[in-house]
Amino acid sequence: MESYDDLADGTVPELSLLLNHEQLDHIPKDLYKLYKHRLKQMTSISLSHNKLSYVSGYMQQLTRLQELDLSHNTIRTLPKEIGQHCIMLRSLLLHDNALVSLPDLALHVLETLDLRNNNLQNISSKLSSIETLKNIPCDGNSELNTIPVDMRSDSALVLWTLRLQKTHQSKIDGNMQRYEEIEAIAKITELEKMQLNLDLKRLQDSVDILRRERPVKWIKLKYRALKCTSQASKRLEGCIQWLRNVYSSWKEHKKSSRVQEMVQE
Repeated sequence: MESYDDLADGTVPELSLLLNHEQLDHIPKDLYKLYKHRLKQMTSISLSHNKLSYVSGYMQQLTRLQELDLSHNTIRTLPKEIGQHCIMLRSLLLHDNALVSLPDLALHVLETLDLRNNNLQNISSKLSSIETLKNIPCDGNSELNTIPVDMRSDSALVLWTLRLQKTHQSKIDGNMQRYEEIEAIAKITELEKMQLNLDLKRLQDSVDILRRERPVKWIKLKYRALKCTSQASKRLEGCIQWLRNVYSSWKEHKKSSRVQEMVQE
């Protein structure tokens, strides 16, 4: 390995960083300080055969990186920045590590992704969408259940399997979306049904109240009618009696008038 002084002097190509077999368990901060103004110009980095268990978060600055070799370390997870910022990456060597999962790798020009001899349990079917991806060996992952053992060393079969899984997953996602839509409609229907039942109950309660109130109102109305009829009858009887009295008085007056006429004759 060249010394950091040599690196700073530019004896190593400016766009490449080679730190293989250096027993590194982390990326030195002083190395980052030396290269912090040139990270965006890096096109190749090799850190293989070290003791790295993680990769630092400087990946967001490696926007021109094309080759990254992290093989033969003890890395368990990768920073998500690799898939988000290293968009020009063509070769990503991750074999012989301890990877248990991968971040989303939206690397549209990636050609080689070496995943051999890790602890991966699953490989995302989204990788099959990378049209440039040709090499993706993944044998040596004993926990990997999504790709048959005999197919893992054949990149063409691995990609075919991933595409098949993606199509299958798309169908599952489509069915799940339709299920959720139907479930939402069913919930709305159930709510409408509950509201209708509530409205019917309120209507029934109103009918019951009217039925209970009707006799009382009818009795009051009948009482008022009878009262008015009784008062009218009394008045009518009074009028009839008055007429009778008038008629009797007239008869008596007429009778007296005749008697007087007879006497005068």
